[in-house]
Amino acid sequence: MGQIRIVTDSTADLPSALVERHNITAVPLKVIFSDDEAYRDGLDITLDRFYERLAETPASTSQPSPAEFLEVYKPWNAQGDQIISIHISAALSGTVHSAQAARALLPDSSIDVVDSKGASLPLGMAVLAAARAAQSGRNREEILALVNRILSTTRTFFLVDTLDYLQRGGRIGRAQAFLGTLLNIKPLLTLGDGLVCPFEKVRGRAKGLERLAALLGEAASAGRLQYGVVHGNSPALFEELKTTLADRVGFGPSLTARVGSVVGAHVGPSVIGFSYHEAVEEQA
Repeated sequence: MGQIRIVTDSTADLPSALVERHNITAVPLKVIFSDDEAYRDGLDITLDRFYERLAETPASTSQPSPAEFLEVYKPWNAQGDQIISIHISAALSGTVHSAQAARALLPDSSIDVVDSKGASLPLGMAVLAAARAAQSGRNREEILALVNRILSTTRTFFLVDTLDYLQRGGRIGRAQAFLGTLLNIKPLLTLGDGLVCPFEKVRGRAKGLERLAALLGEAASAGRLQYGVVHGNSPALFEELKTTLADRVGFGPSLTARVGSVVGAHVGPSVIGFSYHEAVEEQA
């Protein structure tokens, strides 16, 4: 029996040090500015440069092809490895379908393709837990059960300054109900059934941060949880949110990250938020 390999895509937005340390393979999506060449998310353009360009010109994105997944899967399948491939919501991207198409070309393989119904932080937290479980010696069934438990208990809340990016990229989902809001109203959004959904409207960033803290506090009072914090290009606000959340629940995040170029193209640079899930046993 070979190894258990954990595959995801670049929209997991995991810091590169964690990807390397936990032997995670992230297949890149691409971000495209106007008529320029496509940049592989996390590889060909730095986040700082990406957000600089996003302020000047809109960006579109594209999913990996089945051939790109096949290039990853095929050598491992040939040596008898098992593969658990966890990806961005199928409602937001065709990435899962590309992975499934690649799996179909290897009919005798042990490849599980999982639709996380999320993107960025909620995806990254599940992937990281799966990779740690694989490194600790858990088997395929145990890892899949862990991933499903995490994903089924994950909630995500995030603030943006504007819905323009989501609307422009066609990922606005049910959050279109918030279009045309008043000045200084910040949309507080969530994920539901793999789509971006409206949650509340808050007036100003300060009240937005307080509302985020209240939501995490309510969840923590109901049971043990783990959470992560993410931002696009708002480092000062990110530090403020981390402190506010930790003060509210009495402990810090298990993961912090920046929203990568593909997800960032659709939510914009101002995005900030958190995800949490039911606490699970920590792995090495």
